[in-house]
Amino acid sequence: MSRAPLRWRVAAVLVMAAAVAVGIALVLVVPLAILVALCVAFALITLVLAPASRRPPLEPLDEAGIAALGPLPTASVVVAGRDEAPVIAHLLADLAAQDHRDPDGTPRFEVLVIDDRSTDGTGRIAIEAAGRAGIGAVTRVIRRGPPPGSPPDPGAAPLPDGKGAALSATGPADYRGAFVAVLDADARVGPDYLRRAATYFARGAGAMTARRRTLQHRPDSWLLRQLEAAQADEQDADGEIQRGRWASGGCSEFRGNGILVRRDLLEAVGGWHDHALCEDLDLSSRVATLGERVGWALDVVAWEEPVLEAGPLRRQRLRWGQGIIRRELELTVPVLSSRRLTTRARLDYLAYSAQTVLPVSLAAALVAGIAAGSWPSLLVLFAAYLGPGTVLATDALRWEGLTGLRTLPLRALRGLRLLVFSGLWIPVFVVSWPAVAFGRGSVRYAKTAHSGAPDGFSPRPGGHAG
Repeated sequence: MSRAPLRWRVAAVLVMAAAVAVGIALVLVVPLAILVALCVAFALITLVLAPASRRPPLEPLDEAGIAALGPLPTASVVVAGRDEAPVIAHLLADLAAQDHRDPDGTPRFEVLVIDDRSTDGTGRIAIEAAGRAGIGAVTRVIRRGPPPGSPPDPGAAPLPDGKGAALSATGPADYRGAFVAVLDADARVGPDYLRRAATYFARGAGAMTARRRTLQHRPDSWLLRQLEAAQADEQDADGEIQRGRWASGGCSEFRGNGILVRRDLLEAVGGWHDHALCEDLDLSSRVATLGERVGWALDVVAWEEPVLEAGPLRRQRLRWGQGIIRRELELTVPVLSSRRLTTRARLDYLAYSAQTVLPVSLAAALVAGIAAGSWPSLLVLFAAYLGPGTVLATDALRWEGLTGLRTLPLRALRGLRLLVFSGLWIPVFVVSWPAVAFGRGSVRYAKTAHSGAPDGFSPRPGGHAG
């Protein structure tokens, strides 16, 4: 991943300078009463997302409703992976079990596995697994890079790293389905995943994303169990926020595992970009310039592994942080100038993007507040930043079946746990802005190693686990 262009780095410096100035002003200049009023207004605006999230873009259909749609659109499932030998066969078995088929049993889908320079036989294992599962005829493996074991070419330019770069090895012209379903190699899906996804495109959707759920290994360590559970709750809270953004007219976004997009829409925005650190957010903003907002499919569920080691978790979040910032520097002007988006959608994009800058302001406010002894102002600022997220997380846990007054204390405790975990984003963005502005050399893509689902896990229809 190449270094950010000069214009991005200049813009990043200006944004950081403005954020630092705002942070200092909030604790040293703005009167406490006005600061409280501003923070209360911010919290109330944020909490509007909770009731809005109860209105999904399109309601999930029951079996009778699905049958009434007639033949459903075909799908191209795209899986990009590097050294995914431990998990790729499990995903292909799940795809072979899909019930998105013609009456004679012919799949209404194809599978494309992009073998991104793997050295562990990922491509070979994928072909063998597809053949054993009975979908060899509709499965293709595309090798990105030289064949395994071939001598290096000293004159060849190195290929960019990352999922976006891997996906760019194919494009809309290579897909045969009416819509594209992107899954991570460690994903697990139930047998109705593609059929239920197809119902949204049959009803006119252009861009949807699956509900992501986290596999629960339940390790022996209490701390690791909390880390695993916090990532599961993070998915629920993120889904609540994105559904609320959509329902209130905002620019909701894809999430990498479970992208669902109409093929012609993907073609209209130029396919995948190999320079995108966060291919999901990059695509979200590019389809937004065409006036398309991403809906969330509540009944289309993709399971994925948590990250339970400190080093990989840190690298993952730093990659996400820099990817989010690079997306904003590249695409904010095109999104805000798009005449196909409503003013409400553009304002939502701007407000949501501000979450990457607020940690810089908070860091500056913390230093200035400690130096000046402005503790009340600091407490108000941090409460306004962290409090609404805790409330949204507590509300979002209703999707885990935790509803009613009896479970409210449990939901609140889990919301507080997520608050602690989400605090990671403050140092992530504080570090990521300078990294984009001043970092030298190319950005290294940190791949997360996968080990597979817990023993006995079996994805069921409707996103349930058995």
